[in-house]
Amino acid sequence: MTERLRSSDRLAKLIRLLASDQAGEVVAAAAAIKRALAAEGTDLNAFADALIRPQPTQEPRPPPREANWHRVACECQARSNRLSQREQAFIDSIVDWTALRPPTERQAAWLTAIYRRLRCD
Repeated sequence: MTERLRSSDRLAKLIRLLASDQAGEVVAAAAAIKRALAAEGTDLNAFADALIRPQPTQEPRPPPREANWHRVACECQARSNRLSQREQAFIDSIVDWTALRPPTERQAAWLTAIYRRLRCD
């Protein structure tokens, strides 16, 4: 959580630098923003979408504990145009993986997070 807050604080500072009167600072800030977003596994398009996306009014329901992981992965893949390239690559690979076996704990956590976000949008 604190790491997420630190990256948000850094991103906020970089965005404020875009208002500089110095062209070099603006260009450097834009490049730094792109790098910071890439480090988070996203890009400027997804960031802009997140800014205008209405916030959910209630906590989304997670996939059931005994989830059909392949179905969940396929649902995410159907909406993959709203994901970063890194997330798209993960979803494409996990669709094949879950056709044969359940995901690992880390894979399930990431798949669940993507699923929740896509179901809220």
